[in-house]
Amino acid sequence: AFCISTANSSAISGLKFQKTIEHANLNELSISDFEELLRSSGVRFHRKKAVFIEEGINNFDNILNYLDSSEARDKLVRNLRGFGLKEASHFLRNIGRKDIAIIDRHIIRYLAKENHITEPSRVSSKVYIDCESALREVAAKRGMSPAELDLWLWYGETGKVLK
Repeated sequence: AFCISTANSSAISGLKFQKTIEHANLNELSISDFEELLRSSGVRFHRKKAVFIEEGINNFDNILNYLDSSEARDKLVRNLRGFGLKEASHFLRNIGRKDIAIIDRHIIRYLAKENHITEPSRVSSKVYIDCESALREVAAKRGMSPAELDLWLWYGETGKVLK
């Protein structure tokens, strides 16, 4: 729910939303409840995201089954509406996967500034994977995991560690 809420919104809005549902029984919340909680937290596209979150809750057992797979991210992207590569990577990194980074504008800006990539005008799946590959190389040279480098770059860019 947190990762879906942050897509095209801010991490701060996503955290506000997360706080509203932390102690709730998610199975008892309706789509309209999620819509209102997302909207009041400042999350963009709250109607669509409410639907995606409810679908994710209803398919949670399937999601758990994907996590043991080496293709976990691809399975999440294919089978969970609201999850693209970035959101699936965000989810997997937040549950402890260190081999994954969240390729966002901060990472892309860094990679372009350091001449590892040419800054793209649009981030397609291919561009996302290419950026991730470049970040993996940088992380390996620094003796870090992609997740550690991701967090280090995020902190350097924003001055914050949110999760």
